[in-house]
Amino acid sequence: MAGISVLIPFDRSPESRRGLDVALHLARVDRRKSRVLPIYVVEVDRAFPVDSDLPQQSAQGEACLAEAEATAKQARVSCEAILLQARSAGPAIVDVAATEQIDLLVLGVSHANTVYGGGGEQTALARRSSAAIDLGHTADYILSHAPCEVVVVREPAVDPASAVNGSFLSQ
Repeated sequence: MAGISVLIPFDRSPESRRGLDVALHLARVDRRKSRVLPIYVVEVDRAFPVDSDLPQQSAQGEACLAEAEATAKQARVSCEAILLQARSAGPAIVDVAATEQIDLLVLGVSHANTVYGGGGEQTALARRSSAAIDLGHTADYILSHAPCEVVVVREPAVDPASAVNGSFLSQ
């Protein structure tokens, strides 16, 4: 059985960490031949050349990818981290999926919007309509244009008062 190539956008958010866990779990089918490719895209404002030197943003990307590589190493899965600069993350991720002949793209998303109250506290707003889910422009682009299968991973929608810490991955 041939291994799989799994691309995972990674930015240290809880959603991307959950996505990385799923990507590593899926890649364990055949560790010798599977690979996970965490990707971090530095988005460059149109006011600057796309190849501008952005040391702070690049350092942040490198730190994120180092964390993903360490997690993959601990899971004993081959890992090839990718740091890119682009105008928009969605098209850059789709381009890498095509050029690297990725089998699967794992996309960690949130099921709720996050807003900040007047006192700086963070609160999650439940979606008021079940007609559509706004995943954001990057996820929408990836889902519409990816040349491979896409697995969307999100945390369970549970009542916080009755939440139990667990995952199918840890069982």
